[in-house]
Amino acid sequence: MEAVSFVFADRHTVPGFIGKDAARDVCKHLLDLKADKILLVTEEHVDELYADYFDGLQEVDSGSFGETGSFPGSRPVMEKIVLPSGDAAKSWDHLTQLVKWNFDVGATKKSVVVAFGGGALLNVAGLFASIAYRGMKAVYIPTTFLAMHDVVTSLKTSICFDGRKNNIGSFYAPLKILIDVDFCRTLPRSELFSGLGELAKNATLFGAQHAQGFVKALSCESVNGMSGGSGEEFTLDEDTLMTLVRLGIDAKMSVLATDAYERGSGMVFEYGHTVSHAIEKAYGDGVVPHGIGVCYGMLSSSYAAEKMGIMTKADREAHDEICNLLVNRWALPEPRPSVETVMSLAMRDSKRGITSENDDEISDVLVTSVGNVVYTKTHNLSKLPSKYVAEWLELQGFPTEGKKCSGGF
Repeated sequence: MEAVSFVFADRHTVPGFIGKDAARDVCKHLLDLKADKILLVTEEHVDELYADYFDGLQEVDSGSFGETGSFPGSRPVMEKIVLPSGDAAKSWDHLTQLVKWNFDVGATKKSVVVAFGGGALLNVAGLFASIAYRGMKAVYIPTTFLAMHDVVTSLKTSICFDGRKNNIGSFYAPLKILIDVDFCRTLPRSELFSGLGELAKNATLFGAQHAQGFVKALSCESVNGMSGGSGEEFTLDEDTLMTLVRLGIDAKMSVLATDAYERGSGMVFEYGHTVSHAIEKAYGDGVVPHGIGVCYGMLSSSYAAEKMGIMTKADREAHDEICNLLVNRWALPEPRPSVETVMSLAMRDSKRGITSENDDEISDVLVTSVGNVVYTKTHNLSKLPSKYVAEWLELQGFPTEGKKCSGGF
């Protein structure tokens, strides 16, 4: 596997490894930790597909664990718990279940939590690892494209509580990050699009190689010869996936190298997320892929930016062209939630208050053109009239209830 270092400012440096068809190498990395127990936290869909992924842990003579063809020492006991897939895992009840399970199976401070799944699973497993015994060793093995370049490149852990997204959590560093892009072979297009949406965000924020790499990947003939359409048969080859994962990691770590907890410059990665989270919650968890939601969120912000006079029409068109490479391949399902429902959720976003918004304002990151962020003293968030977001939602076909709501639009 190819080594990559995840440097979170002066807080943590986490060794990472990325490869293809890397199950044996992953097992070697886990054995090297010399744990007494491996606490495997996974999710239903992943367990159905990859229940045998860690069989190599019990192979004494695998031919890959050293010059002698064997790995010295005793094998750790593996305990496994399976949570629901997606955001359903990120609940207070499941966090409590993990803590109880930890003690029931006799875990110790020599035990290692192995989070094996998508971003939501990594979030709740990371939060569990951060609080059990005041912090247990953890290893992240992401199984979705989004998690491989966007989730593991953050110290954030979280669950969702009281109808809000990611409002309980901590910052915690894993011991290792092990990325096997072979998992992408079995991903539905919704999961691929979630990862691509965050890369589209990086393309609009940073431009240059991030925009070039994204546009090339989404425009090449290898994407089943399509330049648009529904994207029902959407696939990406492993070499392209490796390139995009590297680009995603580079984008995140270039900023988190000086802002480990994403409280300053790192807030730029929240671009589009205010409206994205609102749309996703309005539809219900899992209906709209996160990456698609992010693209719609960025489109709402570019609309507002042009209305505010900080983005020209031409710059908005160039910006939106990047987002539309995905949006044009995924139509929002009908019936759509109302403008009022989406706005009510957006006005309760967890970032609210940082920019001291008025009742008729909302906050997001803004850009003036591809690669040019509006930097602010309020963690790079800008407040803007919420009416522009409501107008944009109406233009996208979201229905209105014919009444004014608390957002002031």
